Amino acid sequence: MQTQQGGQEDAEDQRLGQELQDLPSQVQSEEESSDLIRPKKILNPLIASKSHQELHKELQMTHRRGVSQEGKTELQRALEKRNWEQRMKQKKDQEEAKKKRSPLHQELLKRHQRLDKMERETGRQQEDPEFLRVKERLRRTTVLDVGLKEV
Repeated sequence: MQTQQGGQEDAEDQRLGQELQDLPSQVQSEEESSDLIRPKKILNPLIASKSHQELHKELQMTHRRGVSQEGKTELQRALEKRNWEQRMKQKKDQEEAKKKRSPLHQELLKRHQRLDKMERETGRQQEDPEFLRVKERLRRTTVLDVGLKEV
């Protein structure tokens, strides 16, 4: 029995010895591969940018806090702010345009507004029933007749 156990131990010793001898060859192959140029991982320029990192950090912070106190997401607030700024810019541009208008252009605008108003009034009159229009004409003629008699 001892011989069998001794034989098994010898076989194990030989196997361990062989593995130890294989280790230097693995180390050598790693050294040889270190002489080769290894490709580097390409960085994503978007993720590497400072502004993206700051935005990501801010989003994480707001996510940890939960939805803001107003109940609106950051995106909604940003869109509202952008729309408000655009409206303010349009108003400012319109005011500047009004200041830069020539007197001729201003008179033309006034005339155009007056004509629009008159068209709306005539449109309303046409919407009224015919008897109301006739009645109004009679009032005008009676007022004119009374005015002529007094003169």
